[in-house]
Amino acid sequence: MSSSSSDLRRFLGLYYAYAFLFDFILAYAFYTALFQLEGLSLTEIGLLLAFWSATAIVLEMPSSALSDHFDRRWLLVSAPLFKALTFLLWIAAAGNFWLYALGFLFWSLAQALQSGSREALLYERMEHEGRVVDFDKVLGRDNAAEELGIGSGALLGGIVAYYSFDWGLWLSLPPLLLASFLAFWLRDTRRGAAAPEPVETPATYLSHFAEAAMEFRRHADLRFVTTYIAVGLVIFELIEEFDQIYYLAVDLPVWAWGIAGAAVEFFYAAASIYAHRLAGRPWLAWLLPLLGGGLLLLSSIGTSPWFVLLLCLAYVLMAPLSVLAEARFHRVMEGKSRATTTSALVMAENISGILGTLAFGFLAEGVGILPAYGWAGLAMVPLATWVAHGQRHGLRATD
Repeated sequence: MSSSSSDLRRFLGLYYAYAFLFDFILAYAFYTALFQLEGLSLTEIGLLLAFWSATAIVLEMPSSALSDHFDRRWLLVSAPLFKALTFLLWIAAAGNFWLYALGFLFWSLAQALQSGSREALLYERMEHEGRVVDFDKVLGRDNAAEELGIGSGALLGGIVAYYSFDWGLWLSLPPLLLASFLAFWLRDTRRGAAAPEPVETPATYLSHFAEAAMEFRRHADLRFVTTYIAVGLVIFELIEEFDQIYYLAVDLPVWAWGIAGAAVEFFYAAASIYAHRLAGRPWLAWLLPLLGGGLLLLSSIGTSPWFVLLLCLAYVLMAPLSVLAEARFHRVMEGKSRATTTSALVMAENISGILGTLAFGFLAEGVGILPAYGWAGLAMVPLATWVAHGQRHGLRATD
């Protein structure tokens, strides 16, 4: 085995471990239910989640421009430490809306520091090794590592929360400290003696924003796939934040919350790993949302805990699309401000997240949590129609 191949395997091992640990959070299994049980209304929970998205919008692109201008590694070191502050604040909150909000602010900062930086670091390392053709495969494994972290945390978190929500919050801290430690070895290929040649980057910090804007002006495909992810696929992400309230509505026992969440994430991880095998089938970009929306509609009947299985299957169906759409996003991109451009996508998702979360929260308050899931499923019909129309005009949401 060549030294270069061995170095890449070592880098990917550390990278996947970081992705796993950053989301190996026991609190994922119960935090929205915790808010409700501590006395917050569904509208207040919706406002918290919208505030989370709003702060992410403010912090996302400035953080990624820092990543494009400086060493990406140091942002990856600091991100887990800020996320740990979230759960420390929630331990102290005891029903205080503002402390929960402050915790979400630190979570947004952590997410902003690592989101664009992490994918950019991965793409540049594959490019450095001459392995860009394998990017969708490693990106699928990246998503799988993240989902396995979420699933493992949810599984353990549901069990721990059955005895103590506070212990679930405390035990969310050690994985984040370990992730911060591992990030020291995630070398930025643009920096140091190992860089093959000087990298042409914008001259100033603010130049990265102009470079990202030019990317979107130049490429209609980039705008199309960004809209597809940030307006369409994001619906499944934002309603997932309300799943624990759905569990309450269908009388799923608390001890089973973690099992349900973990099952979704483990199947989601498997679907992400094999997503690259579905490349070359652009019709899946509209068919799978239609099928997923149909399952959401069926899950909204919710007459027993068994309906959770339909909800879980809807999420799993969407997993390959996330990988294939993000891989296309990176392949269409040509500029050097990769983290900033990627963060423009994340920022668009967060804008949609604010509007969608507020709308879903108010809808659930008005018609009930179960019918709200049905309306989310119906939203997939115009999405599928728009994607099919775009494909007839030469645009692609996935490779």
